[in-house]
Amino acid sequence: MTLLLQRGEGEDDIIGGGLGTCSGIACPVDVPGYRGTALKFDGVDDYATAGNSGFTTAMGTTTIEMWVRFESGGTDQDFIALRLNLESGLRIGIHAGTIAARRIFGDRVLAAAPALPPANEWHHVAYTFDYTTNVLYVDGVQVDAETTAPDDRTPNQVWLGSIDGVNSLFRGQMDEVRVWTVTRSAAEIRADMKHGPVAGQNGSDALIDGLVAYWTFDDDRSGGRSADRSGHGNDVTLGDGVAQRMPARVPSDAPVSD
Repeated sequence: MTLLLQRGEGEDDIIGGGLGTCSGIACPVDVPGYRGTALKFDGVDDYATAGNSGFTTAMGTTTIEMWVRFESGGTDQDFIALRLNLESGLRIGIHAGTIAARRIFGDRVLAAAPALPPANEWHHVAYTFDYTTNVLYVDGVQVDAETTAPDDRTPNQVWLGSIDGVNSLFRGQMDEVRVWTVTRSAAEIRADMKHGPVAGQNGSDALIDGLVAYWTFDDDRSGGRSADRSGHGNDVTLGDGVAQRMPARVPSDAPVSD
């Protein structure tokens, strides 16, 4: 992420030499001189995991979106996987030479782009489900819509950069990951993809409606952790706390601002 930070109630964070203060969870703060960071995965053994409190149940409405910068599309790579062991869930990443959303069970494709966008460039990827249709967006444009049924058991694990820490390892950068319990429209996805989401109908001091995880990777907590800015406490743990397995924090030039 570039400029916007989301902070929890009463937090004062000193990041990159600037002091930002906010009394509301959904309050945006500009930090002078700070461009933010992304996670860089090495494609060898880097991964991260996160909490899933408040996530949608199996076959419920959802939106998952993120910015990614992959280095190649020659191998299967998972950007994010929400799963119940290896029995049920959803994975989004590169599959069969393109970007796709797939079921965990049976590895069945739910929606896929007709072609892989250029490597070594930032791309916004979003997936939605509305009880009936799986829709995949790349850079704000709908690239596929299918009615294949997703897995029907509720995931209890979240992985970033891999499906299990060993397989389908992602090589590239990731930033601004958001998970919603609502089906966002194409217009909403396009409106927010280049800046942080705004507060919901409950006001600036409330949780953003439907947003249950928001990972900017702009903070640096002890033990290789990164905060969930949604207010739901779904913090990210890098590489299970093992330095060799932690994706690196690098300056982000993803096209996202306040």
